[in-house]
Amino acid sequence: MSIANYLTALDEQRDQLARNLVAMGVAASESEKLNTLVPKVLQIPQTQPDVTLFKASIDTLHDYGEKLYTFYNDGYRSLTGFAESYPNFCCEDNGYALYYNQPDFNWGQTIYTLCVTPVSVTQTSSILFSYRSGAADVGEMWLVPKSNQSLSPAETARYIHETIIAGQAVTVPFTWLQTGDNYTTVLIDCGNITAGDYYLAWKAVTDNTHPYIRNIKVLEV
Repeated sequence: MSIANYLTALDEQRDQLARNLVAMGVAASESEKLNTLVPKVLQIPQTQPDVTLFKASIDTLHDYGEKLYTFYNDGYRSLTGFAESYPNFCCEDNGYALYYNQPDFNWGQTIYTLCVTPVSVTQTSSILFSYRSGAADVGEMWLVPKSNQSLSPAETARYIHETIIAGQAVTVPFTWLQTGDNYTTVLIDCGNITAGDYYLAWKAVTDNTHPYIRNIKVLEV
């Protein structure tokens, strides 16, 4: 390649870099030199990665056994411990979904599920919730501000639940939809939530809803 052709190609790449920077939300101009454009790559806004808080699979108990806790009438337990005591709650027969069922708990029992891994939530975040429900009903879901203390997973679960009971958690409006035997996936908008680090928690009841939960993520959309 001749020097003239090389310089022409370099100019084209500079112009394309400027256009790419503008497309990514960074102020740039094709009249700028490469030595001013290249450092601007570091100014490209970084989006938060999606965070999976639960996913039903054969690896569920390995991956989330100590990351989810429950509060039931026998106290706080990790998902691993809870599944050992209540064999239908997270088992192979149900695809390892969280199943708030009547065989294990009888009718009308309340179970809190507490994610002890904090997530960063902004006003552009959404909570992806994939579930089945036998009936439509008002649900209850919360975001609990992350504790400033160094807590064990069990201590974190207690902190989350006690914050909810004290009325100090952020309520996330949520409604169970009747899905029958099919799963549905909903996106719950966090536009009214003050940005910060939170723990996610929800309450399920073994009544007509008796939900199965298959997937929970926090997304930036």
